[in-house]
Amino acid sequence: MDSKFLEGIPLFSSLTPLERDKLAVYFEVRQVAMGTTLFWVGEIGDEFFLIKRGQVSISVPDQGGKEIILADLGPGAVFGEIALLDSGPRTATARARSDAEVLVLQRSAFADFITEHPPFALHVMKVLGTRQRQTVEKLRGIRNLDEIIEERLTRWEQIATGIATMASSKWFLLTHAVAFVSWIIANLVLPPKVAIDPFPFPFLCFWASTEAIFLSLFILVAQDQQSRKDRTRTELEYQVALKMQVEMMQLHQKLDTLIDGQEADLERRRKEDKDIPRSPLHLTLRTDLARTASDLSQSDAAV
Repeated sequence: MDSKFLEGIPLFSSLTPLERDKLAVYFEVRQVAMGTTLFWVGEIGDEFFLIKRGQVSISVPDQGGKEIILADLGPGAVFGEIALLDSGPRTATARARSDAEVLVLQRSAFADFITEHPPFALHVMKVLGTRQRQTVEKLRGIRNLDEIIEERLTRWEQIATGIATMASSKWFLLTHAVAFVSWIIANLVLPPKVAIDPFPFPFLCFWASTEAIFLSLFILVAQDQQSRKDRTRTELEYQVALKMQVEMMQLHQKLDTLIDGQEADLERRRKEDKDIPRSPLHLTLRTDLARTASDLSQSDAAV
């Protein structure tokens, strides 16, 4: 494979031309027909993919089993990179939307490469951190839950909500106060035979009672809608918070696994060849990676 194709990929931007040449040897070129599934969600993954030609869609199933397209990827895009850190289950399904040519990197080959180039492991974590921040920014652009619920309201529910909103406004209160006071004064000033509603104002009492009954019905309907909104919002916020917590725990575990593997491999090589010096860069690798994970945690907490 021509290593020049790796030059424009952010994941490999920190490598020198010589290092990219060495890494290119590990890639396998794979031809994929349209409609072919590269991997399924939940499937154990140990391969990383780089699109050289064609289109690949990334999707997840919803609770009803319907696939939701998360992204359509083209040439130069990478996916499945989490599999480079561990052999955990896939978080999405990847399927070719057209005939495609992809470059595949095995996790074992990646481990061999970063053993020889420890700084590259830190760069990989920084790139993954950047992607996570971009995902958070996309979440901020998701439509407001209230807007979605408003669109799903029936005509009756929309009328009830509108009337309840109007009844809770200060203008509604002021208008009624002026109307009631004016009605009472007018019927007190006018002679009893001329007054429309003389004391004790039976028509005014009937009007106010009837209006109160209907307004209470509309307000009850609006309160029921608000309670459903609150329950939906609370459930959604809980699911998002739980998912973020699980993902951060998995990220920390992958960091620990990556670092422990590096240390174990270097220790083994040091025992085989006592002349191998202890690399100052390797001594700081755990600290740097831990700091990167800490920054990601603080960024997610701030959001």
